[in-house]
Amino acid sequence: MRNSKKWLAGLLSMILCLTLAVSFKQDVRAEGEDERPDYIVCKQATKLYVDADWTGEIAASMPEGSVAIRIGVVGAYTLVNYNGIEGYMDSSYVDYSEEIIAAYEAELLAKSEEVRMMAAMIQCEAGNQPMEGQIAVGAVIMNRVKAANYPNTIAEVLYQPHQFGPADSQMFANLLANDTIKDSCREAAKQAFMGTDNVGGALHFRRAGSKEGLVIGDHVFY
Repeated sequence: MRNSKKWLAGLLSMILCLTLAVSFKQDVRAEGEDERPDYIVCKQATKLYVDADWTGEIAASMPEGSVAIRIGVVGAYTLVNYNGIEGYMDSSYVDYSEEIIAAYEAELLAKSEEVRMMAAMIQCEAGNQPMEGQIAVGAVIMNRVKAANYPNTIAEVLYQPHQFGPADSQMFANLLANDTIKDSCREAAKQAFMGTDNVGGALHFRRAGSKEGLVIGDHVFY
C-alpha cells in the first residue's frame, strides 16, 4: 500500500474532531459571534489526562505540535478536545501558532469537502436506498481509497474515468453547488469515512441481480 495512504489512520479519528469543530462553528455562527474554535497547539509532547491530575488515568498522548480545541481551564490544567478525546493537559504545555493552526484547519476543510463529495455521490447512486445501502456505497468508495490499485483520495476515486457515472452529471454538480445533499447521505458518508464497512471490503457494486455478491437493497456489492 502506498505511503501516501498513511493519512487514513489519523484522519479516521480526526473526523471526530472535525465533527465537533463544525458543530461548534455552526452553533457560534447562529449566535453571530466569532466562528473559529479556540484552538491550542501543544508545544511539547505530553499526556492528556482523564481528570485534572497528572497522577491519574491517561486519556491520550499528545505529540509536539498537535492541535486541540480548548474547552476551559481548571486550575493548572486546560481541558481540551484532541481528535475527539476530551481530557486535561498541563497548561504549561499550551501554546499558539497561527501557522500550525492554519495548516490544521486547511487539512480539516479539505477532508470535510471530500466527505461532502462522497455524500453527494451516495445520493446520486443510492439516495432512494435505506441507510444500510447508502453506507454501503460510501464503504465501497473508502475501500477504494485504501486499496493499493486505486487513487489515494476520495475526490480522485470519484472522478476516476469510467468508474462512477454520476461524477460528470449535472445532478452531482448541482448537489455540490447548491449543497442540497440529504441528511441521510451526509450521515452515511461520515460513517463510511469513520471506518464503517458493511460490505466486507467490496470494491464494486451494481444493480441487484446483475452479479453474485452481497445484496443490500437494490444493489449487489462484490
